[in-house]
Amino acid sequence: MNEIFNNESIENLTIPVYDLKGAYYEIGRSYGIQDKTNIRRVLSHYADISGWFGSLLVDVGRLEICAEDFWGIDGLSEIHGISDGAGVPAESLIYHNLQKYAVGACTHFAGEFGESGRFLHAANIDVPAFLILRDSLTFHFQRRCVGNGIMYFIPGMAGILFGIGGFNANGLVVSSSMLVDKRQSKKVSGMFHGRIICKLLSSCADLNEAEKFLLNVKGWGGWSIAVSSPKERRVIYAEYHGDKVIVDTKSNRFICSNHSQLFSTDGIVIPDHSRLRFERLNELLLRNDNSALPALSLFDKFNPIKKNESRFRTMNTVFRADHVVSFLADDKGNYFFALSKDAEQKKWRLAGNQ
Repeated sequence: MNEIFNNESIENLTIPVYDLKGAYYEIGRSYGIQDKTNIRRVLSHYADISGWFGSLLVDVGRLEICAEDFWGIDGLSEIHGISDGAGVPAESLIYHNLQKYAVGACTHFAGEFGESGRFLHAANIDVPAFLILRDSLTFHFQRRCVGNGIMYFIPGMAGILFGIGGFNANGLVVSSSMLVDKRQSKKVSGMFHGRIICKLLSSCADLNEAEKFLLNVKGWGGWSIAVSSPKERRVIYAEYHGDKVIVDTKSNRFICSNHSQLFSTDGIVIPDHSRLRFERLNELLLRNDNSALPALSLFDKFNPIKKNESRFRTMNTVFRADHVVSFLADDKGNYFFALSKDAEQKKWRLAGNQ
């Protein structure tokens, strides 16, 4: 895992890697300076679509935000750091981040699948607002170390605070997805999800510490979180909805889309797009031959409604139309990232033995 945190392992990447160290304000300002052009571009894009609040954008004016709980001193410090570094209003950054964290969709899985016995932890990160911001939203990697915390590595998007998955220098892998069957309150309190994930990566050295951390999570809306140690071939899975948390430390394998696996779903209608992607993931992952699992599961464009391979990604396919990032880690020390934009897809192997 340490290879990812050495310059030699990332020197051939064709995407920016920002080294961010220090207090939250310092990290934000350093990032804002380095990614200033891209941050300004994506924030200015909102002016072009002002007044349009379709299903892909959130009317943030209706939200009642408890800033002290939600952003916290650390989050607000980083926002103001980005604002000062990039020369943009902090209010615009807050709006941009609410669009990212108020609506999201992902699939992720971890465990042993098929006959090979290979341990995999993989995730797709899908951002519905990307369908609107496609021409302006750019991507990068962040190698972060807050104070004396553990260094960690996450995929980043222009102007977005923190992230919803990544790796840390102690070998932990984290992925997550929004649970759309769990309603978000109009009153925004508890930590926002990206802050939760990065605090976990920065503070947890092993799965025991991650379990203790997850048991005390309080966030806005509902999310699933998986934390694995691929070298130990172990994974724990948790779901939270507001201040309610359930942690599964025994199953050691999970498959998740955008609906709950641990909370009761009595009387709750699971959205078709989530149910169909979940069923398709199960079909792919539980096949006996899993030699091509990463390609099949993460970039599968099978249309479960028409029962054929779709020429284009849809909202029901595992490889969704709003997909932006995929990542994969395994028990052999391999770490992969893939970024998508329109038909173009860029892939990197950051470390490992294949």
